[in-house]
Order: sequence, then C-alpha cells, then structure tokens
Amino acid sequence: MDLHPKYIDLSLDRLKLLLKKLNNPHLSLPTTIHIAGTNGKGSTLNYLSEILKFNNYSIHTYISPHLVNFNERIIINNKEIKSKNLYETLKYVQQINNKRPITFFEITTAAAFLAFKKKPADYTILETGLGGRLDATNVVKKPIVTIINEISIDHTNFLTSNIRKIAKEKAGIIKKSSPVVVGKQKQEAKKIIEVIANNLKVKTFFYKEDWFVKKSKKNNIIFFNELKNNQKEKYPQPNLTGDHQIINAGIALKAFNLIMKKKFNKKNIKKGLKNVNWPGRLQRIYLNKKKFSKKIDNKKWQFWFDGGHNKSASKALAKTFKNWEEDRLYLIFGMLNSKNPKDFLQYFKEIATKLITVPIKSDSPYYPNKKLYEIARLNEFNVETAEAISHAINKILRNELPGKVLICGSFYMYKEVSKLLK
Repeated sequence: MDLHPKYIDLSLDRLKLLLKKLNNPHLSLPTTIHIAGTNGKGSTLNYLSEILKFNNYSIHTYISPHLVNFNERIIINNKEIKSKNLYETLKYVQQINNKRPITFFEITTAAAFLAFKKKPADYTILETGLGGRLDATNVVKKPIVTIINEISIDHTNFLTSNIRKIAKEKAGIIKKSSPVVVGKQKQEAKKIIEVIANNLKVKTFFYKEDWFVKKSKKNNIIFFNELKNNQKEKYPQPNLTGDHQIINAGIALKAFNLIMKKKFNKKNIKKGLKNVNWPGRLQRIYLNKKKFSKKIDNKKWQFWFDGGHNKSASKALAKTFKNWEEDRLYLIFGMLNSKNPKDFLQYFKEIATKLITVPIKSDSPYYPNKKLYEIARLNEFNVETAEAISHAINKILRNELPGKVLICGSFYMYKEVSKLLK
C-alpha cells in the first residue's frame, strides 16, 4: 500500500487533528487494553485475545507489522478486516485528511479506530508500533489495563540506545486509574516505570515481585497471580515455543485476572492458551518439498522461522536452541538496515554451524548480502550468501548434514517464506 511516505514523525498533533475530523472514533472504542514493550507485545496480545475469546468475549485488535497481508493488522470482532472494508475505510480517511502531511502508521491507526467504532465488541487490544508516549495508539484515554513487556534496545534511530530513555518512552502509555502489568525488565527500565507509575499514583504489578510464572513438569505452567499470598494456578504450557513465551503467557494471565476480577472459568483459560497460533514467532514450518531440488526428510531436518530482530530477541532465540538436544544449526539471515546485525548474531556465534545471508524482498531498506557477509565473517561465522531464501535452503540441503534450519532476522522475510510452505 503506497498511500503515504513511510518516514516516521514522532508527533501526535496531526493525528489528533485527523481524528477530530473523523468525530474522534478513538474515544468511542470498546473497553481498551494497551500494550507496549520491545519484545513479546504481539504474543502477549494473542494470548490475552484467545483467553478472552474462549470466555465468550468479542475482541478488536490492532497490531504491527503484518506478515503477509495488511488485513492481519486489524481484527474486527475476532475476524480479519475484509479487504473491501479496509479499502473503503482507508480511502475515506485519506479524503478527510485532504493531503495534509501524515505518516503511514498514523493514517492506518486512524482507519483502525474508525473500523472498530462501527462494529460492537467487548474489548479492544492495541499494540504500540514503536515507543509509547508519542505512538499513534497512545491517543486512547482510559485503558482498563496497560501492559509493558520486556524493554530492550531497538529502533535506535528514533528511541536512542539508552535503555532509560527507551523505558521512559514505552512507559508513556501509563494512564491515571489504569493498572499496569509489567513483564521481565532490566533494573534501569524497572526504575523508570516505577517512577512514572508512582507519579500518576497507578497500581503496578511487576514480574517476580507481584506475580510470577514458571514451567513445571508434564507440560504445565504454574501461575502465581498474587506472589505474596502464594496464590497459584496450574495451566497447560502455552502453544508457542520458547521459555520467553511462558512469561508472555503469564503477563496475559495477570492482565486477564485484573480485568475479570476472578469472574471466569478456568477451563476456558486453558483452551485459550492452547489455541494460540501466532505465525512468525519461533514457528516450526513445513516446506513444500516440490519446490526444492533435494528430498526433505522431516525426521532428519527441522525448519523454523522467527521474525525477532534485536539483541534481546536473539538472546532468547539462541537460548532456546541451545537448550534443545544437540544438533547442527544453520541460520538463514536477512535484516533491515535500521537494525544491528552484529548485536543480533553474537548469541549464535557458538552454536551456528553455518550462516547464509539473504536479501529481504521488501520495499523497506535492507542490508545487502555483501554487507551482512562482511559482518558475519568478521565475527568468525562460517558464512555464505544466497540470492533468495529458497536458494539458501537448497544450498544447505545439498551440501550439509541434517540438522535444524532457522530463518531469522526480520518479520519482512515471512512473506517469501510463506510461498515455500505446504
């Protein structure tokens, strides 16, 4: 979609003006839940959405980025927005804006609010794009709960590389009278969140202080809703892979408890946790064997995709692969040029058998193969290049012994991957 320039301008004034001309749809949304953070926002949103749905509530959600189709960003009453509705809404918002300067994210956020307003639902869950304080979604007034997932360094061209300043931006979604559920945090980030919440006299619920979640045996998790009172509940292990997903599920469970105030059916929570399907987040993928030159034996080969693109995400990813049974690990890696490939790759240095760099087939600026190759070689990776993900997979199948293949570095790679799946 090429409606507006894709540069980001961290200002809310022009969005507020546009929303006013649209009769302020953001002030008429169903009960709102607002999520910020660097990693895990989308997974947490999905857990919470599924838990609410299985408790018979209808949900609007707004996320970014999408993986394949833009419609994924706007879920209306539990279903993706229809293309005709999306087109007509965007066209109307564009007409009302009347060619005034506006960013891509601002105008699509306004369109989402307008679409939500027209259809009844019980809850709206909003995921920030980047930051929080000046994010387009932060025009909402009184969320029933706000959530701050793990904060780490990302979007340094807009948010700097200072964790305290980043935390201040993310914590900008905190509102008076809206309790805050906080995920795992570095100490510097936690202090900033505490100061902002205390100034607004807002109740905070911190991971490991007020609530906790951990893995138990037999594919279960133990969730402590009130840690001090040792109030605990057993649930099935989430449907998404990786230890970090246990914490994301815990954040959703804590938020759900605050929203419902104990008026819920535990069986429906269990169903929600097991029903979560969130493509692109450490997802096991099964390839269409006809698209490759060599037969793929799924007993010997495993293929995975993850769109995480920052240091914190790669640390969690590498930890997960390291904890699994010993096996060869091959990376197929691409990255937008606004990210830091050296930081991302450092955690894979000791566990990757080979790394193959690929360009990203996207309108967004990405690192060319030559640059990624040089960075990987300087960091002592066994590295090659390929012109496409399919070519990289063929190289590995032809020349390497069986193992695990992880396609990683950007969510923008998923569209190309999706064309290779069964």
